[in-house]
Amino acid sequence: MTDISCGHCLHPSPSRFWNQEQGARCLVCGSKVRVVTFPAIERAQAGALPEALGEESEASCFYHPRSRAAVPCAECGRFLCRLCDLEVGGRHVCPACFETGGPAPAPRNLETRRTMYDTVALALATLPALLIWPALLTGPVTLFLIFRWWHKPGSIVPRTRIRFYLAALFGLVQTGGVGFLIWLVAVRGSR
Repeated sequence: MTDISCGHCLHPSPSRFWNQEQGARCLVCGSKVRVVTFPAIERAQAGALPEALGEESEASCFYHPRSRAAVPCAECGRFLCRLCDLEVGGRHVCPACFETGGPAPAPRNLETRRTMYDTVALALATLPALLIWPALLTGPVTLFLIFRWWHKPGSIVPRTRIRFYLAALFGLVQTGGVGFLIWLVAVRGSR
């Protein structure tokens, strides 16, 4: 219940004195006080603050990732916290479905796949190491791929750049090894 105070002494005015046509006298200072309120002030508040997530395995609100989900949207199925839950005609809907009058539109540019260039570079550098002849091409191509795709987005799932570092190491070793073999053949051929 909300407290409404006297304008003179700031003492709370009891709710039985509210909305009286002639007003009432303050119980403390005796001043005439007239309090006019809306009927909604006496109703219990419908909205509730969202609860924080207790565990990492709990469902969270689609719009507030740190708030615990209370109900799913009846239209689109998104999980909603108490703050986002709009009860319309006995059904729970999210703000987007309420605004559009139907299911919320799916995100347009939802990325479901990515090429993981670090894995491609690592495979390109390590698989041909079993044979000598592919190393003529794969070492330099691996280094090219690393320089070309270093700043591209990686996996959708967070991971480190260790594959790029390993691929660079193997690519440099292959390129250096091939260069050394070419130099060795050139030196021996000149004798």
